[in-house]
Amino acid sequence: MYGIIAFFRRHYFAVLFVALEFFCLYFIFLGRAPGKDGRENYYQQARFVNSANSVAGSVYKTYSDITSYFNLKTVNERLAEENMQLHNDLASINDTVKRPKVPHANPYGEQFNFIAAAVIDNSTNQASNYLTLDIGKKQGIGEGMGVISPSGVVGVVISVSDHYSVVMSILHKNYQLSAMLKKGGTFGTITWKGDDYRFATLSQIPMSETVLVGDSIISSGYSTIYPKGISIGVVEKVEPIPTQYFYTIKVRLSTNFKKLRYVYVVSDLMRQERTELEDNAIKATSGK
Repeated sequence: MYGIIAFFRRHYFAVLFVALEFFCLYFIFLGRAPGKDGRENYYQQARFVNSANSVAGSVYKTYSDITSYFNLKTVNERLAEENMQLHNDLASINDTVKRPKVPHANPYGEQFNFIAAAVIDNSTNQASNYLTLDIGKKQGIGEGMGVISPSGVVGVVISVSDHYSVVMSILHKNYQLSAMLKKGGTFGTITWKGDDYRFATLSQIPMSETVLVGDSIISSGYSTIYPKGISIGVVEKVEPIPTQYFYTIKVRLSTNFKKLRYVYVVSDLMRQERTELEDNAIKATSGK
């Protein structure tokens, strides 16, 4: 008891100062103004509450930003699944418009199916570039299937295991893609020269066609790899070749291969029927 009394004697002014500060704050924020009406100090209370809310809001926003960052992977995966479903729905609608469904006439229902996948390995600085996807045979992936991104064409599956698949990228010296001008429909071939991952070359477009910078280049649909109309890129530069009567067209690719994270594998459900018919026709006309 003596120690407590001695403490207050030594720190009398400091204790008195803290007590007075406490009472002042109490009367400012929670007390009533002097006078007969004894109105509460609404202004000071409001300022105090607003300041507290501002601090709390800032803390909550920071917390939300941090948690949102760590949830990006989940969000991206969900968006990829939603986009895959939209692709499938659109393919089904387009197929129905082109060929009205007749009961039992088409066992496949629609022609194209889209399967979402994550890119787990990718190269862009080699002469021959490949991607590795996190899905394989158990998810219905097979060799020869096309691969697209949300923005455009990516490549073609060349090797598959149970849980993984390897894709030959457009950025490969041996890759050729049937493409056409969206305006006019003239078709040619897309190849990559091995120098810049942002650009490819469109050849076999005759000089009789009008080709302008900014024109869209899309898949022709002539192969069983991609549906018609998938974006490939836009015309960056047009160079005529007078001796050959064709253009050499530099195309800015619509897919950014440096930022590729999620893709869709395109399954043509009528591919086998078409290839068998074409092979049989070739054999019959060649006499083999």
